[in-house]
Amino acid sequence: MQTTKTRNGSLEGPQRTSPATPRSNRLPKAASSEPDSASPTCPPTKTLTDRSPKVIERRSHRTPVCEKRPSRVAELECQLVQLQEEAEEAKRQLLVVSAKLEDSQRQLVELSAAEEARLQELCKISQERDRAWRSELEAFQEQHSVDSAALASSMNETQRLKLQLEMVLKSEAAQARQSEVEISEIQALKKDMEEAISIIGSLEVQLRDSEKAEGDAKATVTETKQQLEIARTTIDNLLSDGSKFMDSFSLVASELEESRAQVNSLEEVVRKLQQGHSRACSQALVHHNGDCHDSQKIRCNSLELEMEQLRSALEAAEMKYQEEQIQRIVQTQRAHELMEQMKIDSRVRETELESAVNNSKTEIIILKASLYDKEAELRSLSDMNKRLHEELEKRGTNQMESDLALKLKQSIASIRELKADLMDKETTLQSIAAENEQLKSEMRKREMESHKAYEAAIAEVELARAAEKEATTRLGFVTEEADKSSRRAARVAEQLDAAKVWKSEMEAELRRLRVQADQWRKAAEAAMAVLTASNNERLVERTGSLDFEYHSVDKKLMSSPLSDDLDDESQRKKNNNVLRRISGLWKKGQKLS
Repeated sequence: MQTTKTRNGSLEGPQRTSPATPRSNRLPKAASSEPDSASPTCPPTKTLTDRSPKVIERRSHRTPVCEKRPSRVAELECQLVQLQEEAEEAKRQLLVVSAKLEDSQRQLVELSAAEEARLQELCKISQERDRAWRSELEAFQEQHSVDSAALASSMNETQRLKLQLEMVLKSEAAQARQSEVEISEIQALKKDMEEAISIIGSLEVQLRDSEKAEGDAKATVTETKQQLEIARTTIDNLLSDGSKFMDSFSLVASELEESRAQVNSLEEVVRKLQQGHSRACSQALVHHNGDCHDSQKIRCNSLELEMEQLRSALEAAEMKYQEEQIQRIVQTQRAHELMEQMKIDSRVRETELESAVNNSKTEIIILKASLYDKEAELRSLSDMNKRLHEELEKRGTNQMESDLALKLKQSIASIRELKADLMDKETTLQSIAAENEQLKSEMRKREMESHKAYEAAIAEVELARAAEKEATTRLGFVTEEADKSSRRAARVAEQLDAAKVWKSEMEAELRRLRVQADQWRKAAEAAMAVLTASNNERLVERTGSLDFEYHSVDKKLMSSPLSDDLDDESQRKKNNNVLRRISGLWKKGQKLS
């Protein structure tokens, strides 16, 4: 009776504890990984297998029950102890498996949370990248539009600059022609100057001749003085012909007054010529200086305008080039006008000088003729004086002497006046020579100024060519920048295409990850279900086998334990396959991540 109670108590304990501690699906793995804990279960099976033929033999021999009870009780007690140990080990294994299941569940939850966070981060990153790429797309599109507008404007500017270059080349050709014409005109002016210099040399020769004539006149004056001294001696002879001499002397005085009037008119003409020449020179110098000052101001303004931006510089260059063309045309016209005026003035002055020289020559000739006439008259007077002296000697009157003395005084005064007129004419000739020298110096100055203006025009042409070269280089830079911007736009388009491809790949990867995560979840749930089901079945089978053993030990001894081993092995294989699938999926997920 005590043995039955102990059996029932020992069996009631596992029956009550079995539903409270459910077994996990990883019990066969723990049993396989821990051979020390599972080793006590093996000997009972061996003992059962070893003892089963004995029971059969005992049943076959039909021994009495009282003799076999102690051995059976001992065997049953040892079996109970072994079963209790197995139950404790099973509880331990269940606790370990439950802890491992909780860890695996936590890991799955953490993995799912990490995967969800990772998916959210990937979505956020993809969205941020999409926004960044969109902003970059918009920026590059704006840059592309700006670059296209800049390209269009640069193309238009290149066409304008080409037209401007053509116009500049044409203007340079025209300027070269104009410069050739100006050079030919300058050469003609040089020839005219040489002719004027030769004319001035001839005038100087004529002046020297006039000086020689004046020396001759002075010699004649000395001779006349001598003759007057002789006439004083012959005054007495001239008393008889006093009336005739007075008439002739009045005629000579009238002629002298006419010569004085002519000399005064000539002096006024010379003064007017000097004043007009000085005024014309001053006006020409002032006009030329004003033009140079205006051209310098315009150049400074143009140089300041060239320091602006490219478009404003090009427009300013266009305006400047047009203004410079206009100014050059105006300057060339002014230069032509000045050269023509200089030619006309030089010709007028040459004609005036020639007329003045001719007039002076004619006046000198007239004076010489008058001197010759006066010499003849003096000779006649001397003859008359001789005759009068002879007559006075004959008559011996005093009245005639007084009259002759008065006449002699008048003649001396007239001779002095003639000398003064000659001195005035000498001064006029000297002033004319000085004017000729001034004209020569002015012509030289004008030649130098024209040469400087020609050099300035050449320098301006070189500056225009340098500005054209700078404009061409700037156009080259603009075209290079436009090419770079187009290349950048192409690169941006390629990057956008690559970004789109990368985005599509990322979306596909996200989809794959989601599908794999769903598969992992499903596989984990299936594994958990399989493990829980196998553990429950195993517990149920164990509890059923224990009840069956405790209630009917004879039936348990008759039954074979190989069926349980086969079931355990098949369950272990299933669990191992499930775990292998989960580990394979986990490795694939790690590789993809």
